[in-house]
Parts: sequence; structure tokens; C-alpha cells
Amino acid sequence: MKNLVWSAFLLACSAAVVSAEDPAKLPVPFNADGTVNLPQNYRQWVNVGTTLLPKGEVNIIDGLPIAASEYIDTYVEPQSFAIYMETGTWPDGTQIVKEFTATKDAAPDEVLVESHYTGLAMLIKDTELFPAETGHLGYFNFGHHREPYEPAASVLPREQCSSCHEALAADQQFIFADHHIGLQSKPAE
Repeated sequence: MKNLVWSAFLLACSAAVVSAEDPAKLPVPFNADGTVNLPQNYRQWVNVGTTLLPKGEVNIIDGLPIAASEYIDTYVEPQSFAIYMETGTWPDGTQIVKEFTATKDAAPDEVLVESHYTGLAMLIKDTELFPAETGHLGYFNFGHHREPYEPAASVLPREQCSSCHEALAADQQFIFADHHIGLQSKPAE
């Protein structure tokens, strides 16, 4: 039994190495009409960091000022994360999710505590579906409201997301890796 467990472990490790070198496209939940399904179990993906958007700032999902501060958790599909961390390149099929969470009102000396989820956006790299888009990236919005989110989303117009990534993340494959501590391959100094 011990040898069987050890063999399974070695097989899993070698599969991970092969997938990091395999240029094959990672699976993405696209529909025939080009929409993408709400990703399943994304909160179990790799959380690469959390940012805080202060009350009154403009939310990137809908371009409107927010009524309460929001945390933004960023999750990367695990296989994409592993390949990026090993190679420094985002593979075709990369999926990155940003989930927004409202905070409860707090006095200046109190900790900001989460209240409820308020929205979900997703970025997908796909060279076949987005051949003319900068970085081959498509951006999707599943709603800026309480759950449940929309079950599927259409790709957003370039002006809504891509232009910001083009202007501010061109040196990072158009994905804001420097904004996420979990995407830093070496310790910060």
C-alpha cells in the first residue's frame, strides 16, 4: 500500500512538471456563443492577494463610485499559477478572478470587517478567441451586486478593461502581477 501511495505521488509530481512545459491550452468554461460560465470553486484557487478600494472610489466592474469600502480578492486558477510561477509566462487558458466584498461601517479606530460579496470579474487569456486583443486577454463581468452572480458573461469592450492594462501593465504581459504579493517570485526586499 505504501508503494502504491508513493507511486501515485510521483506520478502527480511528474504530471505537474509536464503541464508546466506543455504549451497545450488549459480548459476554460466557454459556451458556443462566446460567453463564459461563472467559474466553479474559484474561492479554492490560489489567492494571490487582497487590495482595498476606499469608499467613494470608482469600481472597475461598472465604473461607478462604491458606497462602502470594498476588498478585492484575486484568485488564479491553480495550473495557470503553477506555470506562471515556474516560467514567468501566463499560459493560454489562464483564468484570473477578482471578487469584491463590501465592508461594514467602522469607526476610524476599528478594523474593517467584511459584510457581503458584491461582485465578480474575470480575465481569460485565449489566443484563439482573442487573437486581436492586447495580450490575447478577454475581460468578463458577472455583476457588481450581491450574490448570486450572473451565470454567464460576455466579453467586455476593449475600453472597459483592456485600455488600462495596456497603459499600466504592458511590461507584465498586460496582467498586474506587481499588484499581487502572491505573484512575486522572489521575496520582497
